[in-house]
Amino acid sequence: MVNSEKSSSPPPVGRRGTKAGSNVATRTIPAELEADAPTAVDSEAGTPGLNFDPGGALDAWRLALAPALRAQQEALNAIERFGRYHYSFAGDCLEWGVAQVRASLAFGTPAEQVASQTTLAVQFGEKLQGRVREFVNLASDTRASFSDCWGK
Repeated sequence: MVNSEKSSSPPPVGRRGTKAGSNVATRTIPAELEADAPTAVDSEAGTPGLNFDPGGALDAWRLALAPALRAQQEALNAIERFGRYHYSFAGDCLEWGVAQVRASLAFGTPAEQVASQTTLAVQFGEKLQGRVREFVNLASDTRASFSDCWGK
């Protein structure tokens, strides 16, 4: 038979046992968090209440991360501009390649083919010079936008 009487031994100390004052919720919070701030006291427990303003925390977060957000936006704009530049450059190369194939497949004398290839090479060189100028302008604009972003 099992003894139905309660044992006189102390309760266990582990997870199942109760320990007075060990729970975070039962501990009291120091009343002097800030020297000037008035503290509200909960009437039932006699512990000071904390006034947490989530709007203030979000404003502080926005102010702290505003430079990083602006730098990220500038970086994404720069990536987009460089992507568009590379896309247009790849289009120029494709057009030049197609023109080279058409010129080589056109029937004519060898002198005409050399002249057409030379003309195509000169035109492609002029386009590349324009693209280089565009790239330099793009790089200087990007550098200026990042300098403005970091205030230097």
